[in-house]
Amino acid sequence: MNAERSLKSTNFVFFGGSSGIGRAAAAELARRGASILIVGRGREAGEAAVASLKTAGAASADFLAGDLSTVAEVATVAESVRAWRPALHGIMHTAMAAFNGKQLTADGLEFAFALQYFARAALNRLLITQLAASGDGRIVHIAGNVPGLFMPDLDDLQFEHRKWTFFKSVLGTHLLGFLHIQEAAQRWQGQPVTISASCVGSTKTKAMSDPAMPLVMRLMGAFGARPEISAQNAVRLLTLDSACDANSAVLRSPNRYSPERLAQSSAQAAKLWDITTRIAAQNRLMLPGP
Repeated sequence: MNAERSLKSTNFVFFGGSSGIGRAAAAELARRGASILIVGRGREAGEAAVASLKTAGAASADFLAGDLSTVAEVATVAESVRAWRPALHGIMHTAMAAFNGKQLTADGLEFAFALQYFARAALNRLLITQLAASGDGRIVHIAGNVPGLFMPDLDDLQFEHRKWTFFKSVLGTHLLGFLHIQEAAQRWQGQPVTISASCVGSTKTKAMSDPAMPLVMRLMGAFGARPEISAQNAVRLLTLDSACDANSAVLRSPNRYSPERLAQSSAQAAKLWDITTRIAAQNRLMLPGP
């Protein structure tokens, strides 16, 4: 498990990497000499992260400003990432936000669904060609070890009929991510791309301390792990000599590297894939198949 691939002349993108777990993971890859693109909303935080990555030893480090809560911006960010490098050796998703009540994006999507599920799924599909072009592209979702009882109703993903709560909203996005990972791995069989989820517990991050975050979440964050600790399995997934054992898998414990193959409903996974395709098309974004 300790053997690592060489990161010389490799390219990685960290969505939400301006701070927290994403920045901690990016720093580890910078120390190994990778080229890194940080994607985030705040330019000041993003440029500070880039400066620290260059100091850490990154072959290059760049910042791309992008608000991943809208479909149009997801498309724009994907286009900019493709222009940054033609081949990607890994991407990592950590973007999240705090909010006190149900919010809708400009596209009419529930905010957590848009940012913490849809953006990830759409970006993965929009960048699959670049990931495959590297010969060993890896996708890592930072997630929580959420019990299945929080699985959303796929016919009511925008809480039009169900009562919205913060925990139903946020925890449900992790389970939707698991469905996406399982379906993507099945559809991308034969391509040199692996996709996995790395679960973390409470972590001391900027998002967790946001005043808009529910009090219980802020307290959990205050006593949580350092981002560097929570990032360890994600770093392993991106740097190990092979991540094949973790394809279509979830690492449920942040304290050990123990991939568990996902076994979600294949019917639900396929249905969510089609729903995602339809939502994108309704907002003039064509996602590549299959």
